[in-house]
Amino acid sequence: MLICIAHLGATAVRCHFSVMQSDHFRIAVTLLRYILVTALRDRLFLALPVMLALGAALVIFLSGNAIIEQREMAAALFGAGSRILIIAGLVLFVCFHIRQAMTGGEIALILSRPISRGAFVLIYSASLMIVGFICVAVSIVLVWFCAQPPLYGLVVWGLSLALETMLMIMAAVFFGLILDSAVACALACLGFYVLARMSGLLGALAGKAGEIGGLDLILGYGFKLISLIIPRLDFFSRSEWLVYGWDGGEPGLFWAVLQSLAFIPLILAAAMIDFSRKRL
Repeated sequence: MLICIAHLGATAVRCHFSVMQSDHFRIAVTLLRYILVTALRDRLFLALPVMLALGAALVIFLSGNAIIEQREMAAALFGAGSRILIIAGLVLFVCFHIRQAMTGGEIALILSRPISRGAFVLIYSASLMIVGFICVAVSIVLVWFCAQPPLYGLVVWGLSLALETMLMIMAAVFFGLILDSAVACALACLGFYVLARMSGLLGALAGKAGEIGGLDLILGYGFKLISLIIPRLDFFSRSEWLVYGWDGGEPGLFWAVLQSLAFIPLILAAAMIDFSRKRL
């Protein structure tokens, strides 16, 4: 702890600010270390790479028996499969980790330190995103090993998968902090992910339903509302980038980045506000 004696008010403010910065940095490092240790304890860094490696082996076997376009088949299959494994694995880890930390009193212990609840949510989410980046890096390496996609397509796909992972980790943190059941949190996150992945299809179906009328018209308005309030994850981590590479004029990456910049801060702010009012 930095101790300083100052006679001037401005100097005292600067010293106090530096003390708070030092405390927050120390708590951030401790929290990151705690989450990494928890991920190792829960075998996340063992189970997820093993599942990805088994999936890569299965994809290599299946694509090896294809008559034509073996590389393209391997890239498409492993791109979709690894995305589902990473999202599902990280969502389950975050949901159950938050619930265990809540019931075990670990979050209450962390909040007994000089840190606000909003800063805790921010640091906690950033630490979980670092865990997600590690898992995405493993997936990128395995994609290159089993499919050898075009380099630009692999880079764009990896960046998009990292953004998608960040968004789903934030959704899992939000649901984990407001719901009292890890199972309910996981189901809410997976339902959110399915709707977000299908939002483009729902919007197209809504346009067709509006032409029929009746109950289909009401359902169409409901689908349009859903497609407006949730992100369109069908723009993220497209397998076609691994198959054909990335066309610089293709707007999918632009929309993925734009939605990430809009929804990640929004979900983070909602989690901060709700957790600041929550009674532990």
